[in-house]
Amino acid sequence: MQYLENSLLSLRAVHYTLKGPTAGPEIQLFPMVHIGSAAFYAQVRSRLERCDVILYEGVRSPKVRILSLSYQLAARRKRLRLIGQNEALQLNSLPGQLIHADVSSLEFHTEWARIPLRYRLLLALGAPLYGAYLYLTATRESIGRHLSLDDQSSRDEALRREEWQGVDEAIVTTRDAKLLSRLETLISAEGSYPIIGILYGAGHMPAITDLLMGKYHYRVSASEWLDVFEYEFT
Repeated sequence: MQYLENSLLSLRAVHYTLKGPTAGPEIQLFPMVHIGSAAFYAQVRSRLERCDVILYEGVRSPKVRILSLSYQLAARRKRLRLIGQNEALQLNSLPGQLIHADVSSLEFHTEWARIPLRYRLLLALGAPLYGAYLYLTATRESIGRHLSLDDQSSRDEALRREEWQGVDEAIVTTRDAKLLSRLETLISAEGSYPIIGILYGAGHMPAITDLLMGKYHYRVSASEWLDVFEYEFT
């Protein structure tokens, strides 16, 4: 399954609707990127308004704020006319119940401490430097080219994950486990939440679809592409 696509004209994200073989809840998947156009986040918001409950991500930690500088700095470049997700997509006014399905700060810090020091330093120093580089040089097209994602990783990506296993555990795997646990609790609450929305980074979507399609036999009943941002050619 594909979640983000770098097309000729834009970066696009797919909005999936999944339904199970029985009368279980409908699942709405919203693969997110942390920087996009205001129009994209408005489209996501209008669809989230249909959800009875929304599972969302976010870890409150100074370390996470440093890591997020890679895209926060790029969003400040006015010529890109892009905006950060947290600024554009305020969840508190949505009608559905909000459930923070991510790890706690303590859980994240515990996993972070297990990462070898050299990798922690590389991430802490590299994220703001990369953000500054994007601020100075990035175009919408160059950002979109690096964000396209599907759940079939290449051999090189697999090798990088093996080398950076501790980082992957802290930033992806442990958080996936927490999210999937929350999701299974909602699925088992028969009829309580007819429509469940999952608002998470695109990198977490493969774990979600693996669970839904494998254990619960969900299938995609509808999909639509939303432009995260259009490219600008001069």
